Amino acid sequence: MDENLLWERLDKIITLLEIANKQPSLSLRVLNGIATGAGILGILSAVDIIKTWLGG
Repeated sequence: MDENLLWERLDKIITLLEIANKQPSLSLRVLNGIATGAGILGILSAVDIIKTWLGG
């Protein structure tokens, strides 16, 4: 394998790893929090519906 080709591939791999390692932006973290909250509320309402069906 050509040494220059090897270095180019390593540079690409390092660049991809640096991109993958970036911290998520604040807006993405807020959206993840909102999605988590909506999921928890959905589970709680499903439990409430099941309790109502069972007469609890």
